[in-house]
Amino acid sequence: MDPWDDLINYELCFPGSVTGSTEVECPHCGELLTVRVDDPMGCQSYECGECGGEFIVNWGDGNMTRI
Repeated sequence: MDPWDDLINYELCFPGSVTGSTEVECPHCGELLTVRVDDPMGCQSYECGECGGEFIVNWGDGNMTRI
């Protein structure tokens, strides 16, 4: 077993936990954004660089909410 397998699986389960960033789709305009993830089990707010729309991502639940 390759030691990278565990890290890859962990990243898939908890986005941004290994790399510190992940990609999300803006709920306002649909633009694909690369965002920083400080806490893969917490909530973070973001602003789309394309349309300026704001949203919150709950990484623990996997939910995204428009502001």
